[in-house]
Amino acid sequence: MKIVHIVHFIHGLNMGGAETLVKDYALLIDKSKFRVTILCYEHLDSPYEDILRQNNIKVIYICDKMPLYHQQGIVARAINHYERYWLIRRELKKLDPDIVHFHLSLSDYVRFSGLKKSVKLFYTQHFSTEVWKSENPKDIQNLKWLMKHYQVQPIALNASMCDSMNKILQTDSTKILNNGVDLSQYGRKFDRNEKREELNIPSNAFLVIHVGRFVPTKNHAFLLEVFKHIKTQKPEAFLLMVGRGETEQQVKEKINTNGLDNSCRILHDRTDVAEILQASDAAVFPSISEGLGIAVIEMQAAGLPCVVSTGVPENACISNKLQFLRLELGAKAWADKLLEMCEDPMPIQYFGIEEWDIRHNVKQLEKMYEEAMVNG
Repeated sequence: MKIVHIVHFIHGLNMGGAETLVKDYALLIDKSKFRVTILCYEHLDSPYEDILRQNNIKVIYICDKMPLYHQQGIVARAINHYERYWLIRRELKKLDPDIVHFHLSLSDYVRFSGLKKSVKLFYTQHFSTEVWKSENPKDIQNLKWLMKHYQVQPIALNASMCDSMNKILQTDSTKILNNGVDLSQYGRKFDRNEKREELNIPSNAFLVIHVGRFVPTKNHAFLLEVFKHIKTQKPEAFLLMVGRGETEQQVKEKINTNGLDNSCRILHDRTDVAEILQASDAAVFPSISEGLGIAVIEMQAAGLPCVVSTGVPENACISNKLQFLRLELGAKAWADKLLEMCEDPMPIQYFGIEEWDIRHNVKQLEKMYEEAMVNG
């Protein structure tokens, strides 16, 4: 039986939800049936690169082939813009994949690449379709063009996203595939005090956790307001934020302005998020909007009480320890609800958590790939 060559095409390998999913797909897919190459146009400093290399997963960075990539002048930027399209086109032709699975807003590159008609395309939508519709109309236009000229399988992360994608793309072919987490990392014997010592966090701290990129939609300003109210009731409270991004400096300034320097810490690019979550006491996730919010699944898998915004899809609730709250209620109401939940002695109960096991999700994806090859 021929081994199917899949190229996962994504902007880069920073440690967001889409990037983590691509890494997990590449690591866990059945190597007796599939061979994976990851194609990126940015080369970011990420621990995922070493993990993939150690597992013999080939990663190609287009920017490494661009002599002017690090130059910022007008001429260099113009050259880089057009060179990126041609290099991606050349690389995809050289790789000669059976399947190209692209993520985030990259349909213009795929359209320009001039792939053979026999190549099967998969597209996973990772963020809110409302944001997609309002901010990426060209991406939608290109995806519609691809669907007319190639066999394309759109993938949504939940049922409401699936319905929305079908309407936007004027199709009924979108399939649902949950993002998943490695549930085997949760429930192992674990010394939380040892982990806190490693992170230089007081063992008696009431540790509040947030995992997410530093971008406006993650709403870190509101997160800090919630934490301030928590700290008035629990002076030993400590806030840990895991992520990096464009708003990080603004968040640091707000921490400083509010005199929270000794009670907050930011961590970058961690491969031990499961352990950090299990060393925590509670989670806050006040995103303005989310395609899914895989971090919310991880927080619950770690057994944490969580307050999350109504911008997170309802199907992200997999335990009795999660409470959806409207942002309009204000930071104090969020803090009060979280502390109330933390005092509730009822043990955590799960429902449908097995559907979020990444290994289960990979098996579903393998089946989709196999069906596409047979039906082609």
